[in-house]
Amino acid sequence: MARKTREKNQIKNKIIGEMFRDEPRIELTGNREVIIDGCKGVVEYTENNIRISLGENVLSLSGDNLLIQSFDNDVVIINGQISDIDFLG
Repeated sequence: MARKTREKNQIKNKIIGEMFRDEPRIELTGNREVIIDGCKGVVEYTENNIRISLGENVLSLSGDNLLIQSFDNDVVIINGQISDIDFLG
């Protein structure tokens, strides 16, 4: 019983730590949508390439029919046929 409680607390602490960490979060749904939390700005925006500033790094997306669906505060949602994702530092 104590082991399960300890494991639950470890998981809870990890989740809480990730929520307050000042690092970008990237969520990919298949190859059709990406949600980026921690966006500092758009560096390049074309139908085939989008580059997003993450502060020290740049996230580069390549594909077809790429579209910034939403950009609110520091969260950006990109839709399209994503074929390649690169981190540029």
